[in-house]
Amino acid sequence: MPTRSPNTPPPTTLQAALDYAGLGLPVLPGAIWHGGHFADPVDGLPVTSPCLRPIEEATTDEALIREWWSAPGLREPNVFGVTGSELGAFAVAESLVMTLADDPRFAARPTPVLAFPHMPIAYFLVRPPVPSVLLSSEARVVDEGVPMPLPPSALDTTSVSWLVTPRQAGNVLMPADVLADLIHSFERKSA
Repeated sequence: MPTRSPNTPPPTTLQAALDYAGLGLPVLPGAIWHGGHFADPVDGLPVTSPCLRPIEEATTDEALIREWWSAPGLREPNVFGVTGSELGAFAVAESLVMTLADDPRFAARPTPVLAFPHMPIAYFLVRPPVPSVLLSSEARVVDEGVPMPLPPSALDTTSVSWLVTPRQAGNVLMPADVLADLIHSFERKSA
């Protein structure tokens, strides 16, 4: 995603969705969090799923993204990426996040990292294939088909943010096996 100057307003969720799709990340419009539940951004009524489209419809198609995010309504839809053949993720405990981020091997080849304020985990986005199991007490593989809110999405007043932006990672996802090996190297050291 392009960087912003301090005087530039945050991107709209449409622009963010287009930017992510341009990086090859399939996206879906997402519900907003309103009044303690997921709600349709058009009318504010409760919905049963955070995704406003079936997960199988996640796309990088610019015309479809523009159509999905152009519905008039009370608020803009959130942006969800969906784990699958183009996007993988590891949920990493807070105790390991900074250790990984400070490692020179990660610094040499970073990957985007998502965070949710006040949550003790971060999500390291990776390029599949993802191992089916990650033997770690501080990290786990995020299952295929899981929607992941991407910035500038927000859940109520909690904004999703980047610890490492796609741009800082060179707009490239680290291969999943490389991050798995790095996590295992810390597990072996602490054993």
